[in-house]
Amino acid sequence: MLFDCVEKEIDVELISLCINLAANKSNARIICEGNGLKRLMKRALKLKDVLVMKMIRNLSQHNGSTKSLFLDHVGDLAAQISEEEAEEFVIESLGTLANLTIPDLDWQLVLKEFNLVPYLKDRLKPGSAEDDLILEVVIMIGTVSMDDSCAAMLAKSGIIPALIELLNAQQEDDEFVCQIVYVFYQMVFHKATRDVIVKDTQAPAYLIDLMHDSNTEIRKVCDNTLDIIAEYDEEWGKKIQNEKFRWYNGQWLEMVENRPLDEAGEPFLFGEDGESFIGERDIMERPDLFYSPDGITSTDGAISPEFYTDLQDGELGQSGYMSRY
Repeated sequence: MLFDCVEKEIDVELISLCINLAANKSNARIICEGNGLKRLMKRALKLKDVLVMKMIRNLSQHNGSTKSLFLDHVGDLAAQISEEEAEEFVIESLGTLANLTIPDLDWQLVLKEFNLVPYLKDRLKPGSAEDDLILEVVIMIGTVSMDDSCAAMLAKSGIIPALIELLNAQQEDDEFVCQIVYVFYQMVFHKATRDVIVKDTQAPAYLIDLMHDSNTEIRKVCDNTLDIIAEYDEEWGKKIQNEKFRWYNGQWLEMVENRPLDEAGEPFLFGEDGESFIGERDIMERPDLFYSPDGITSTDGAISPEFYTDLQDGELGQSGYMSRY
């Protein structure tokens, strides 16, 4: 019925049904077989039909043979990413492109040929567009950053500071935070951009602040990203380990810091020379502060700081790429 429709506007009930049907993988394969996808793309681009493009976006989310059919239409979709096009149509086009996690797709060529990097960077500015469009831009950056050369190109363009600025502006929106952190994960995953993230930006500090976020997905991707950073950079690794220790032992540390006075009126927190019990040294260098296996504080039975990292790994687990919204 949809393909037989020759009118400029498709009946709302019909296209709504098709949008929902396209969300199913088996249905998507049937719709796209033959010239199905080609005909849908032709209609969407010719009439700038947002609803048909929304249907196409749903079709693009399915892995396998269906997604590979979009290789022939990447250029047509990328050409829609411009300031001249209607924002709603750009959102659906961006969303479709962001779904195309295809190994054979040369994202670097696409970004260069259609000059997309300046557009993506400009749209990261808070208030530059509707939040829906800015979010799709972030997701798109996460997709292309899977490619090492694209990640390097984006890092050199100054997109990382722009993402940090956006993170500050959207820190109450879990979806924004999750997708931005995912971009950081992709960036540190590549050797070519790891230095930029770790040494030239404050991204690791933001990740440490977010590692105990109430959102499970944010915590997972932060944990994976920080693990890579800790292995790569000794200084950040020490800070990350300290934060993990403080988090898992927060209640005990608070008790130690508030110990009562001794008989002489001196706090137990201070030794004979007046030095703080915890001192100015790194907390991870104080094995006497660690619990022994039987729960008693003991220098002889102290557990190494690595125990707490292992404990976290056991509780939270290790995940690979985060799931998309």
